[in-house]
Amino acid sequence: MLNGVLVGFGIILASLIIPIVHYVAVPLSPFIAGFIGSGVAKIDESGIVKFGALMAALMFVPSVVMLLVKFVFGVDEIIGIPTMLGVWVTLALIPYTWFGATVGALGGYVIRRNQEKSAS
Repeated sequence: MLNGVLVGFGIILASLIIPIVHYVAVPLSPFIAGFIGSGVAKIDESGIVKFGALMAALMFVPSVVMLLVKFVFGVDEIIGIPTMLGVWVTLALIPYTWFGATVGALGGYVIRRNQEKSAS
């Protein structure tokens, strides 16, 4: 399951990098990450919520990094954005990430289950 979560988190981070496209990609990225990451992990129905929770838990990483940058290095702004605002925004996005990744994982599971039914 960890491989699927890391693939999903990589998709979320990659959607931030692409200029102009990120306006559309970032809001959809938790769903897409959950869908693709759950396929990589091949989770079953009992692991869907855990998958979303692990994906959301990884969203603590950017908050911790920004707090370290602020308090260890004394940087008050990152790319013109106040550091504490960035921390609060990423913390606010944790429930959104959990919901999107969970719904995406559920969608991926349902599609895989239906394909297995039709194949047999």
